[in-house]
Amino acid sequence: MGVPVRYHDLLELKDRSNFDFLEFHLSYKDLEEDESKYFEEALDMDLIVHSPELFENDHLLDLSSPDDDYRQTSIEHLARVVELTRRLSLWFTRSTRPGIVVNVGGSSQNSLLTLHERDARYQTVAKSLDQLDPEGVEILVQTMPPFPWNFGGQRFHNLFVDPQEIADFCMQYGTRVCFDTSHSKQACTNNHWSFSEFVSIVGPHVGHLHIGDASGVDGEGLQILDGDIDWRMLSRELQDLAPDASFIPEIWQGHKNGGEGGWRALDQLEALFARAAAAAIISRGDSSPRRSRSTAAVAVSFVKSVILRAILYSLANLKAASPSVVSGCSKFESISVGTK
Repeated sequence: MGVPVRYHDLLELKDRSNFDFLEFHLSYKDLEEDESKYFEEALDMDLIVHSPELFENDHLLDLSSPDDDYRQTSIEHLARVVELTRRLSLWFTRSTRPGIVVNVGGSSQNSLLTLHERDARYQTVAKSLDQLDPEGVEILVQTMPPFPWNFGGQRFHNLFVDPQEIADFCMQYGTRVCFDTSHSKQACTNNHWSFSEFVSIVGPHVGHLHIGDASGVDGEGLQILDGDIDWRMLSRELQDLAPDASFIPEIWQGHKNGGEGGWRALDQLEALFARAAAAAIISRGDSSPRRSRSTAAVAVSFVKSVILRAILYSLANLKAASPSVVSGCSKFESISVGTK
């Protein structure tokens, strides 16, 4: 379990709960910063980096572009993100192979690409990734919604939308994905696919998750249980298919009101996943001791984090009621979790 951060709030947010990792959501301007000035010491945590999608001169990252010059520029931009990730990992003692979440591009303006055109684009993405130096990092391509908004207009997404195409790419090229539940639920709704089948196909290839609810084809980043996702099914399937995948909640405007939306999402998710972990242990018995230990560890971790956050909430509420009673609680007042 982790939390999305930017440079300016990482030291504040890292102590909000017993997070396993921080996920840096970068803008292209962050690539020009001296990241070391934002750290006081190495952190006993793991690391995920979310690459920018938009770079200087309005360059929208597209590793599938048939324009070789444009694609090469995209590769060069992503190479800078890879290098920054390697430097950032030196500040995280648990980081051995940090993941980089990437939206690889492939949208079209007026209509969807044909199957033949998509196949060619997937091959181009693989070719582009092969030009990067992957040492010490893992590229995690993010699953995508059907209709992205770029430069103020709605477009059509073509790549990493269809579950079988995602699974085929992962198997062919030995990669994993960042499963964005909100994006993919929208894709299933638009294409009349079973979301349960989507999860069963993509689940074995998931390395990381962005978790939020969804409604219709454009209701993205909704609060957990406020949209159309069957969370019992999803928590059960992910516990079985991707028990070791890391995750953050991604709730639209989740950072407002002291991070109220983000904390609420975490509480909902922990309850759901803890129940799924317990059910998995009961259903398996002793037939899979390694996985049972894994699910048990997940459940214990969730319970610990729930208790810690209850303490934080109590302290913050106590100070609000009587500021003189509790000193040093101001750090609990501006929680910012789940920034979209």
